[in-house]
Amino acid sequence: MTVPLVKPPQSMLGLPAERLTQLRALADRRGVSAVEIVERAIRSAIEAREIEDDLPGFCEISIVDDDLMAVSLRGEDLPLLDRDQAQRIAMLVDAAAGNETSLGKDFKVGKGFGLDLGGDVQIVVGRHARAVMLALVDARTKKPTFRTATSFGIATDFARLLRAHAASLGLPISAIMRIATSNDAAGQEAQS
Repeated sequence: MTVPLVKPPQSMLGLPAERLTQLRALADRRGVSAVEIVERAIRSAIEAREIEDDLPGFCEISIVDDDLMAVSLRGEDLPLLDRDQAQRIAMLVDAAAGNETSLGKDFKVGKGFGLDLGGDVQIVVGRHARAVMLALVDARTKKPTFRTATSFGIATDFARLLRAHAASLGLPISAIMRIATSNDAAGQEAQS
């Protein structure tokens, strides 16, 4: 599915010209962009617990029930997610950022992959140049109702946060019922 392009929001950072020259030299030496140098420094601070592990302004994630979590992207609420949905979104986002290759999905520029979230809403994850695109799409009309883009680094952190929150969720009631039914069937076979 093709989703119209959206550029990641840009913000200004006052940096002395001398530091900008040094930042570019460091980025060239490490084979990454200047933005990635800054993102890696922030990720290191998160890992060292110097700052909170969150993405203020990009996403808010909270547990709302034993088996559901609420996620908003740039202020836009997604439908409530269960553990499986959150993990599948995380895999798609990681694949679009180039971190997950086991999905077998080729994230070419301008191409996106959708995941049904229920309630006639799909999330579409794609790629444009060095950005990961995220869109909410009305499943009936196939029209986007929300679009945003972000850097590979923020996308990677978003996927990690989704996984971390999903790990604290219980199984959805439908999965518990499937497990109970299969256990009952296995128990009946063992008694036969």
